[in-house]
Amino acid sequence: MALETRIHLFNTHDLEGAVFIEGSPTAGAAGILAANYLKDVLNGVLVGEVVSPHFPQISIIDEEGIASRPKLELYLVNAKGVKLLVAGRAFPVEGTEGSYEVASKLYEFFRAHNISEYIVLASGRISGDGSVFVSTTNLDHSKKILDAGAKQAPSLENLPVDRTSGFLMFFFARDRRKVSMLFSDTASYMPDHAAAKKLLEVVSRYLKFEIDFTKLDVEIERQNRMLREIESLGFMEKALTGEERPQKEPFYIG
Repeated sequence: MALETRIHLFNTHDLEGAVFIEGSPTAGAAGILAANYLKDVLNGVLVGEVVSPHFPQISIIDEEGIASRPKLELYLVNAKGVKLLVAGRAFPVEGTEGSYEVASKLYEFFRAHNISEYIVLASGRISGDGSVFVSTTNLDHSKKILDAGAKQAPSLENLPVDRTSGFLMFFFARDRRKVSMLFSDTASYMPDHAAAKKLLEVVSRYLKFEIDFTKLDVEIERQNRMLREIESLGFMEKALTGEERPQKEPFYIG
């Protein structure tokens, strides 16, 4: 296990000016699904990985039965001339100090490679209308994303991201680099492929590249069919009672 957070870059890759897109671990997992779909459908190349003792102390078993520690994989994607560095982080980082260390190491790496912009993709229960909301630190930047189909974020007590993404957003904003958070409204804690598609629609319009949603549409229809079958069996009819209903919705997983 690594005694400190380390970033390994494989071979030599030109990351200069890339936009970093992170799928953050939030309810509905729309950001993670969106990031993974983006690197899969646009043939992303694995260019690096991040390992840290602050990542959850669990073992992940792959399809071949090989156990490994959680790591954050970085994929370089060429989206019709738009350079993207994409990562889907399916786990929160342990503790405030650990989150700060991971975010600091990542930001040092991004600054060294002149990563131009940071976009966080997240999801959660916000308004109930299925919209994509945006939060930025710059009005001109915000307007471009609003023109791409997002809505202005409502006033939230807590942003639906974990500490690591929060620290990283702060570092980008502090140094006057572009940073924005897009969060897709979802009514479920289950992986929400429809919410992921809405995130990608806004991102692709904002960054001006095209993406084929065929495979994602198939998955959305499969999920809708499964939910209709569950509903027909009566498993979704029982409403939460006052004692069962949580007083406050969780904003991130962890």
